[in-house]
Amino acid sequence: MKLPDPKLLVGNIFPIFSWAKNYDLGTAVGDLIAGITVALTLIPQSIAYASLAGLEPQYGLYASFVGGFVYAVMGTCPQINIGPTALLSLLTFTYTSGTSPDFTVLLCFASGIVQLVAGMLRLGFLVEFVSLPVVSGFTSAAALTIASSQIKGLLGLKFSAESFISTWKGLFEHIGDTRLPDTLLSLACCILLLGMKALKDIHIKDPEDEKSRKGVMVLQKSLWFSGVARNAVVVVLAAVVAFCVYLDVGDPLILTGKITPGLPMPQAPPFHATVGNETISTGGMLAHLGSGLLVVPLVGIISNVAIAKAFSNGKTLDATQEIIALGACNLVGAFFRSFPVNGSFTRSAVSDASGVRTPAAGFYTGIIVLLTLAILTPYFYFIPRAALSAVIVCAVLHMVDIAIVKKLWKSSRLDIIPLVGTFVCCLALGIEIGLICGVGVDVLLLLYYHSRPPLDVKYVDEGNLPPHYAIHPVGGLHFAGAERVRSKLSQLRNSKASTLQALTVISGLNTDGVLNGAANGCSNGTPVIGMPDLRRSSSVLVVHCDSLYRMDYTFLQSVKMLVGEWSRGGMVVWCDTRPLVKEQLSSVIADPICCDRDQLLRILTDVTSSGDHHLAVSDTQL
Repeated sequence: MKLPDPKLLVGNIFPIFSWAKNYDLGTAVGDLIAGITVALTLIPQSIAYASLAGLEPQYGLYASFVGGFVYAVMGTCPQINIGPTALLSLLTFTYTSGTSPDFTVLLCFASGIVQLVAGMLRLGFLVEFVSLPVVSGFTSAAALTIASSQIKGLLGLKFSAESFISTWKGLFEHIGDTRLPDTLLSLACCILLLGMKALKDIHIKDPEDEKSRKGVMVLQKSLWFSGVARNAVVVVLAAVVAFCVYLDVGDPLILTGKITPGLPMPQAPPFHATVGNETISTGGMLAHLGSGLLVVPLVGIISNVAIAKAFSNGKTLDATQEIIALGACNLVGAFFRSFPVNGSFTRSAVSDASGVRTPAAGFYTGIIVLLTLAILTPYFYFIPRAALSAVIVCAVLHMVDIAIVKKLWKSSRLDIIPLVGTFVCCLALGIEIGLICGVGVDVLLLLYYHSRPPLDVKYVDEGNLPPHYAIHPVGGLHFAGAERVRSKLSQLRNSKASTLQALTVISGLNTDGVLNGAANGCSNGTPVIGMPDLRRSSSVLVVHCDSLYRMDYTFLQSVKMLVGEWSRGGMVVWCDTRPLVKEQLSSVIADPICCDRDQLLRILTDVTSSGDHHLAVSDTQL
């Protein structure tokens, strides 16, 4: 076995060695602008998402810088920014609520290992088994769950709730405890966020003179930058307001509070944790995380590959490398107290609009986050929780995909079933169980489709071919549709009420009838000895196999019975078979009749011309 070229192998694993050769000042400036712009979006989001994950704010910053550095070395899509996201933060809270931060770090470490293994084994194709309707239903339900979980922050309420239903139940029970200052501040933040988001979409008409055109260009870029940096602007303004109204006793606003300053020291992920007075071993921690050990990395992979595809601009995407890069980000991040991370579509869109050139933009974003951890954390004390809740709610609103319902209704109404099923199950039973239910519905629909393959039988009595029945199977024929197909063809063979009276069983043996065709082990041009005599060649079933690539064992057994039934007064001809299909047929049928398209005319013509002879019909040997 030839070993791979080490240089090529290293270049595939670390794409930085490919694009760094041509890295120049112009490219660096583009990446720097994109890196700074993304950081202004990332920092307030990461603090808010840490709260969503049930962690202290500094953990959001811990999870924000490692991904940028690692992905810059191993990633292939310049636009992607790896860091905390609303969806993975919610899943992290789902599996680690009521425990310690050690559980989230271990979940991050385990997710990285699962993703690395999936990438190295090239298991990215498994993502294809999760359909777009399921993903849409899952993300829409997650967005509503996330938004619902932040309502208590918007209203200044304090109660414990984990699921969508328990959140709304707690809201109705504690609605009388609503704090007016927090409510007014959150409302103002939401209005400001939505208003500033519209700024980046404002387009000013270019004036005719050159001097005015430059001024308009500056104003256009200022509006765009204000819209992109809206999260940072709103959080800073809310913190200023909170500082101005701050009181030592009876503070009117619920604040973020003290944030642990400084950079996280590199350390091995925790393999035991203390919750209360109880020390939990590695096995106990993994047992508590349960299905999250697969659900969290799977959701991360789906999101990351989808974002990379969206920004690939038609270029070939190395999905395997993307999975490996994401796994490395989580694996290394666990050594810096990170919780599970993946790419964010919102931040990736900001990066793309900022003129990013290479994945090196992650370096600049990571450096800014590190400076924030080292210098600015004491000033985060006055950030109101209502402002962070407003940031989260406004960030997840676009995740609710209503338009897909209209598209499915027009194109494929049956796909509305997994969409609605996933959405309802996620809200009623929980995000992770809902995703599993959605995949289960997809599997059932897949089996339903396979049990009804498009095998319409056509009666051919035109052109230069004698009358016969023909089918054109496409793709693969599997166990789910075996009995249905055999039953359908058997009913056709045994029907006595055919308007064409095409199926007539003839007795006798043609002692001198020799048919030139393809038989005897599917070898083309070999004479067929002992061909059943038929008065009309419409007793022939021609299976056109040019688009058939395989049959499974169960379907082959049905084929064996089918040929036996049609051999009593007819025959089955396999036209344009692939080598694999020929081999599969020969394994269950002795001397299957195979031919190409040119030989089919001779076979059908010879069957017709042999109609005046008396033949003894013997079943094809099976």
